[in-house]
Amino acid sequence: MFTPLRWRRVFCLLFFVAAVAAATGAISSSRAVTRGGVPASATTASKIAPWVMEHTANGQQAEFFVVLADQADLSGAASLPTKAEKGRYVYNTLLNKAQATQGPILQWLRERGIEHRSFYIINAILVKGGSREIAAALAARPDVARVEGNPVIHNNLPQPGPSVEAPPYLQSVGAGFHRAGYRDCQRRYRRSLDTQCAQASLSRLGRSKRRSRLQLARLHSFRRWRLRS
Repeated sequence: MFTPLRWRRVFCLLFFVAAVAAATGAISSSRAVTRGGVPASATTASKIAPWVMEHTANGQQAEFFVVLADQADLSGAASLPTKAEKGRYVYNTLLNKAQATQGPILQWLRERGIEHRSFYIINAILVKGGSREIAAALAARPDVARVEGNPVIHNNLPQPGPSVEAPPYLQSVGAGFHRAGYRDCQRRYRRSLDTQCAQASLSRLGRSKRRSRLQLARLHSFRRWRLRS
């Protein structure tokens, strides 16, 4: 028979079990709800780009960038006087920010044998051959801002046309020049210069002779005029 003491123990036990179940439900609901009352799964999915979701469906793997939430502040470069100081400040700030914040994610990737590459111009990590589960796990981290895809882009560049052969007369000139050699061509060029200089000298000499003859004729005509007068 149940005495009042036993009934009291039973009710206490039931109350304890109900309290434990309520506490467990509260903890699970608090973990499932993030800021603003949005489920954590929905927040994680919103941080993954649609391209990544599409190319990691059905067990596929794709390359994607894990962009960290903590990005470098480069506003201090505006107060520096020279361009060299600004460039040094920007480089050091970007590199130090990447080294200070990427460590936990890089360690997580190394432990799982996932190929990756670190970048510092934008504080991000390129994951090569990542699955949907890896993208979701990285997006769920509080230090990750978003997961962006790295698609392969093919540019339709103009292709070179068919090669056009030179006319036969140009080919013969090129072949003759090649056979003659550099020294022979140089010798011929000097001879042509000598010939041109000689022709120019003869032409100047002929002009000077014509001038002297004209002066002599004028002198003779002047003398005749004096004799007549």
